[in-house]
Amino acid sequence: MDQKKPRKTEKRQLEIVRQLRPIDDCFFEVMMEDPEACEELLQVVLENPLLRIKKETVSGQKSIRIIGKRSIRVDAYAEGNEDTIFNIEIQRADNENHVKRVRYNASVITVNRSEPGDLFEQVQELFVIYIADFDVIRNGRTISHAEMTCMETGVTLNDGLHEIFVTTIGKDNSKIARLMKEYKNPDMNNPEFPKQSKRVQEMKHDSKEAEKMCSLVEEYAREKVIQEAIESAVEFDRPKEETIARLIKKFDLTKEKAQEYYDIFAK
Repeated sequence: MDQKKPRKTEKRQLEIVRQLRPIDDCFFEVMMEDPEACEELLQVVLENPLLRIKKETVSGQKSIRIIGKRSIRVDAYAEGNEDTIFNIEIQRADNENHVKRVRYNASVITVNRSEPGDLFEQVQELFVIYIADFDVIRNGRTISHAEMTCMETGVTLNDGLHEIFVTTIGKDNSKIARLMKEYKNPDMNNPEFPKQSKRVQEMKHDSKEAEKMCSLVEEYAREKVIQEAIESAVEFDRPKEETIARLIKKFDLTKEKAQEYYDIFAK
């Protein structure tokens, strides 16, 4: 049987896929859909090789909506075996207040996971891990942990929220720093991190996985155009309903999908 001839657009997409790295969000989201790779990353960040996650809860690019408020889309989401939630974010652009973004994401996830009648002591433990291609905290450390602390006594208050900031530009030789160096490698294949390396190799060199990534690259580019259209509409004070109607017509979206995009990207 004759093989399908690759078109120019397909060749271009394959070239883009070859250049993508784990630090690139569209690649990371697919990479984290693999429970083994996600679990390994969490084990390294939290320095806990015994950490286990519920494999069926793992999701790359998960949308979490709060009706009437700004929704969020998280890059990776998983739940632990001990009533724990993990949100992992990838960020390359230093173009917003990242600390407040972490705070907002944590609030939305907490509300979304709460039920009427829940006691406050039942609020789940939440880890927000923010991996950036720059030093968010600007303290020169590869990894920085933020917890609620009483300023007068220095005592940490156990509110169940753990904010962890990780940078790819750390200069120490810790395990997390070595992993972050690999996150900038387009062809990560390091035996120290076997599960994530295996996933990267599959996504790069398995024909079905590469084809899937090509489709996602195209979809990601389309979403960027939608995001820009929404941000422009907000900048020029265009009414929400009018903007949603334009999105439906221009991008052939359902009303529900257009509303979801608006809730996520409107700033």
